Amino acid sequence: MSSIYPTNLPAYIYNHDPTKIDYRKSSYIYQDKKRQGLLKEEKTFNIGDSQSTEDFEPDFVKYDKQTLRFYGYFKESVVENEIENARIRPLVIYYYLLDDSIQINEVKQTNSGIPQGPFLKKGKVIKTNGQPLTFKDFQIGEDVTIYSKIIRIYDADQYTRDFCAMNGLRLGAAQSVPLDAFTMKQNMKPIGVKDHAMKDYLEYSMGGGKPKNAKQFLENDRKVLRYYATNEGLKYIIHYYLSDDTVEILEVNYNNSGRDPFPLFLRRSKLPRKFSLGQPGDIQASDFYKDSDIEPFMTLWAFNRPFKILGCDEYTSDYYLQNYRRNFPVGGFEDPPQKEKGRIIIPPYNGFGSEEDSLGNCLKLINKPPKKDYYKYINNDKIILRYLARLNTRVLEDVDRRFLISFFLNDDSIQVYEMSNRNSGIWEGKFLERGQYKNVENENKKFTVSDFEVGKSMMINKFSFHILDADEFTKKWMAENMIR
Repeated sequence: MSSIYPTNLPAYIYNHDPTKIDYRKSSYIYQDKKRQGLLKEEKTFNIGDSQSTEDFEPDFVKYDKQTLRFYGYFKESVVENEIENARIRPLVIYYYLLDDSIQINEVKQTNSGIPQGPFLKKGKVIKTNGQPLTFKDFQIGEDVTIYSKIIRIYDADQYTRDFCAMNGLRLGAAQSVPLDAFTMKQNMKPIGVKDHAMKDYLEYSMGGGKPKNAKQFLENDRKVLRYYATNEGLKYIIHYYLSDDTVEILEVNYNNSGRDPFPLFLRRSKLPRKFSLGQPGDIQASDFYKDSDIEPFMTLWAFNRPFKILGCDEYTSDYYLQNYRRNFPVGGFEDPPQKEKGRIIIPPYNGFGSEEDSLGNCLKLINKPPKKDYYKYINNDKIILRYLARLNTRVLEDVDRRFLISFFLNDDSIQVYEMSNRNSGIWEGKFLERGQYKNVENENKKFTVSDFEVGKSMMINKFSFHILDADEFTKKWMAENMIR
């Protein structure tokens, strides 16, 4: 059975001819053979004409993967919006020459609320006259109606312009896209103007802020002028801080005065010259008091309250004499009488715990553990000075006993260890527990590293020791750190 089909079984139907070449799927092979000259030329003939026409190339081969790109926009009305009444929506129109289909994508606009994506899926568009829409219908500067949307074409890419020029279609110059209210609002960038006065006001109101003049702060830090003043028969102390030109007023309290103890009358801040001030942006530096404005026996107004300046302390008087050649009287009123405090009698140490821990029960109602010198402990950690010593005694059993005295530099504690001595009848081991001991020969002060010297005798916990020698590390450390 001679047939081009592999089988002729019943109900076996073929939708294509396997011997026919599908150029749509193998167009790159066709183009490659055509460049190498291996493809036979196909010729077509007109009916009734025996002469051959020009070489024929199928459209699906010639226009495969060739796409024209036009740029357009349409105007969409916006209702119930006080900012805009219409919006311009830009589009990109793709025209596929292979099958004259059209696809439209919308250009993304920031904060527009319109998702980016295809505005019209790929397909053929039929005009109102029943004819398909072709690329010749896209003219720059003219409108194209696609499914009741009037789209204005304003530009095309360079490939599209070259293709249209080769086919006798001249595209006009590119046009500009009109700006709507939404686009102008997006493109408008507000000019940021820093309100330094408001910034300083907010920082100082929250307890922060930095001095405007760093030199003033560094030179006058912790330098305070003190004035003595009165108001309505009451006595006050006025502090002026030279580092940032701020003022605070303190009320002088007396015992049994009958008044509630409110020591802070005015919180530290800049003192304005008048009671009411304008907005933070309108306030000037000259609206506040300076140190040069305060004079002896003047009335200083603090938020509509008069304070009579009577005098100042010695530092303030010297400051005015040196900087302003002004004599400011020292004093003003006597210091309030202070209540005599009862004398604390510290009982003798009872031997329980450390002496610092026992002393805390006498100084405070709620006892707290004594604080240690952290930096001394870290810097001198594991530094131990060792000395060889004997007892200062004439007892025959104790003459040959030898002891190792260890001094710990991190907390000035002492530990005594008895060394082994054969046939002495005395066991070796710990002789004195590690702890801080007092030197009875030096006004009961605690032992320090300077109390230990080779050849010197000392009394430790009622035992008299004579230092015979020290190890090499101790000798080296003493030579480098001890100043004779």
